[in-house]
Amino acid sequence: MSVRRRRTVLLAALAIGLAASFALVPQAAIAENTAGKELKPVISFQLPNAGRHVFSPNVPNLATAGPAGGPLLLFLPATRAVPSDYTQFLDTASSMGYHVLALDYHNVGLSVVRVCAGNPDCYGTVQRNRFDGSDPSSYSAINPKDSILTRLRSALRYLGTDDPHGDWGRYMAGSAVSWNRIVVAGHSQGGGQSAFIAHEHGVRGAIMFSAPVQSDGGVAASYLRSPSATPPSRLYGLVDRGDMYYRNVVDSWAALGMGTPVDADGLKASSGAHSLVSDLHLGTPDQSHLFTVTDSGPRDESGVPEFAPTWRWMLKRLA
Repeated sequence: MSVRRRRTVLLAALAIGLAASFALVPQAAIAENTAGKELKPVISFQLPNAGRHVFSPNVPNLATAGPAGGPLLLFLPATRAVPSDYTQFLDTASSMGYHVLALDYHNVGLSVVRVCAGNPDCYGTVQRNRFDGSDPSSYSAINPKDSILTRLRSALRYLGTDDPHGDWGRYMAGSAVSWNRIVVAGHSQGGGQSAFIAHEHGVRGAIMFSAPVQSDGGVAASYLRSPSATPPSRLYGLVDRGDMYYRNVVDSWAALGMGTPVDADGLKASSGAHSLVSDLHLGTPDQSHLFTVTDSGPRDESGVPEFAPTWRWMLKRLA
């Protein structure tokens, strides 16, 4: 769903400044997590040209190597959002031992929910095309060379060369992606793509923020009728009750078999919850859709994101 940039001038300026700093510095400065501990250096990079092919769009991706043998968190931004909009969540994952890769992809133009407009057969067609470039249609016609899959392979190859001690080759077997070592996560459209990838491939797990919006009027996306390659026990989601797409999201979770939605506050380690609902007052329905994972979300008095405990709770279950 579209992350509408209805932010204050201050927030917009901060976002632009942060993106610019990443674009200019190949190896970004060491970040700090919410506890003040230093994290490993963040690698900011644009995908190199693939022969004559120039990736478009191609804003900087963000990556951080974790401990050898750890899982990879692959994060996909929302419509028209970029990796640098999510640094707090990415740092949180890194601090918990994940390798992290926030990947730019073809998320410009209309969001999937606006393209499909409640047509249950449309969602899978659009998401498959954006994932691997197959099944081009009037809904979406991404070139395979610009697909998420091609970009992921290119990014992992780049990181294997640029950061040879980072263990990035662990997530590829030849030209194939080792999905069982990857947790896919995303916000809004990116969360919908994560749900699709988890349905098609046996991933280590999936985390969906304000997503997926793949159910309309109680009718879910057609592709969800087929068996999923990843069991519901490995799927987690977070949405705010004030989200403009709240009902669409929870109905999509039901179609994914993720169980009854529960309060995201005060979760116990033993809880079997997978569908998490926040009751924080986040502002307008648009803001409620935006603020579950972006850097512009709410913070406590010490500056720590309010949702950080919930992020850690979900990440811990898939680490």
